[in-house]
Amino acid sequence: MRLINALISDIKFQSKQGFYLVYVIITAMYLIILSLLPENITSIALPLVVYSDPSVLGLFFIGGIIMLEKGQGVIQVLIVSPLTTGEYIVAKVISLTIVSVAAASAITALSFDGALNWAVFLVSVALTSGIFTLCGVVINAGCTTVNQYILKTIPYMLLLVLPCFSILGSNLLYPLTLIPSVAALRLMLGAFSETVWYESAALILYLFMANFLLYKYAVKVFEKKTVYQD
Repeated sequence: MRLINALISDIKFQSKQGFYLVYVIITAMYLIILSLLPENITSIALPLVVYSDPSVLGLFFIGGIIMLEKGQGVIQVLIVSPLTTGEYIVAKVISLTIVSVAAASAITALSFDGALNWAVFLVSVALTSGIFTLCGVVINAGCTTVNQYILKTIPYMLLLVLPCFSILGSNLLYPLTLIPSVAALRLMLGAFSETVWYESAALILYLFMANFLLYKYAVKVFEKKTVYQD
């Protein structure tokens, strides 16, 4: 019940702060851009656009949300609140994942009419959102200003995004799939290219584990550097 209440509060807070309006505007921009591209390019660009939505936006949005709540004293309340740090973080991840899945589904449904494994696609969006949102929580821990958060985000983005280009290269670079961001993009591309089921299943299992381990680490770091400010 605490988690459900926290999730509802997060959705109301994010809506009030205009985060959902920004998502609507960005989704509309993506749709306009994709509509102007030739069909053969759209089929390549669409998975990359959808991947960037929960990854890049999720990473920056979680930073802004937590910074706003720090300023409003919400984080300090966690010390005396029955809501645990883990529940606080899970509510953030779920709320942003819901928006990411909704935006990605709208972009794809309105701009793509080819073959698509929707089950794998939706799972890939959700797991990608979880990875990057949790990374944002870790990065945010200990930050006191938005500028500080943005500066700390840059090396993380380089480490997470640059290896994704390995998918365009030789199969010799397949071991880079051990990087969760690369695995997430490979899973998403697989939804569009009908990857064999056992590869998709392995990637989903791996990303579930990556989300869980990253969640445990995010709780530990956030509690230490933000909640109790050790």
